[in-house]
Amino acid sequence: MDKILLDRPLHKEALNLLKKNVEVIEIYDNDTKKLLKSLAEVEGVICSAVFKIGKKEIENSKNLKVVGRPGVGYDSVDISAATNTGIPVVYAPDGPTESVAEHVFGMMIMLSKKINVVEKALRARGDFLIRTRVTGMELYGKTIGLIGAGRIGKRVAEIAKKAFNMKIIIFDPYLSDCKDFLDGEFSRMENLSELLKNSDVISVHIPFNKKTEKFIGEKEIDLMKSTAIFINTSRGGVVDEKALITALKNSKIAGAGLDVFEKEPPDPDNPLLKLENTVVTPHLSSFTDEGKLKMGMDVVKGALDVLGGRKPRFIVNPEVWDSRKK
Repeated sequence: MDKILLDRPLHKEALNLLKKNVEVIEIYDNDTKKLLKSLAEVEGVICSAVFKIGKKEIENSKNLKVVGRPGVGYDSVDISAATNTGIPVVYAPDGPTESVAEHVFGMMIMLSKKINVVEKALRARGDFLIRTRVTGMELYGKTIGLIGAGRIGKRVAEIAKKAFNMKIIIFDPYLSDCKDFLDGEFSRMENLSELLKNSDVISVHIPFNKKTEKFIGEKEIDLMKSTAIFINTSRGGVVDEKALITALKNSKIAGAGLDVFEKEPPDPDNPLLKLENTVVTPHLSSFTDEGKLKMGMDVVKGALDVLGGRKPRFIVNPEVWDSRKK
């Protein structure tokens, strides 16, 4: 029987499906030595973003036939090395969409209404009169700028339009299929600068790679409105944290909602965790029961398809399929 290694728990239904078809090796304690030893012996791995699968790990895993990522991001896997070694990489791009989009609005509402500030003042200090010193902002009719309009970005746009009648502007050079998107009620920006200058809320939805590293830096932040809210639920590495911290400290922008960080977990003394004008969560925007179920089932089905000789629905490197390891 084939073996699949897990370094994080899957949704129970997805785990049950996996266990019906393969032997499951579960190592959830971040013990790198144990993980690497097991990786060298299994036919498949479904790994979190914490367990990096690089060229060395792939080359040392002679039995490995499939790598799975239960989510839309796969920057923790060396796709080139996997492809060169004949290993399909499967993922779950549909799974996180609704949960992450809703998380964006949770952060957006908290920041625009300053709920994080007033809740802390009332709960920690009994400061009821904070209500006389803090003024929020309505989201209705405001402009939201989306950097990236894939599955999650498009869902954020739909909610923004239907729930808050927001004006939608998008910067995404790769956006092509958009004929039916919001009935055309959005504007595409030819350059990032125009989006940054004109947005009341900016939400980032791009993958992390060499081209997008520190994509949002000091120059880009300086273009934002002083009243702008910045939200990142994609990957921490696409933002220059030092530049963002400086901007928040100096009130160059109104606030930031961050589910991701350059270093994860972030250091306890990271200013982003302490600033009053931030809302921070520990990279869990997709971690609803529904999100975990969809991500788990999609990645499990993908991994089982590869091991069973069936081409999976969601494959990062489809070019490897005909020359894959068998």
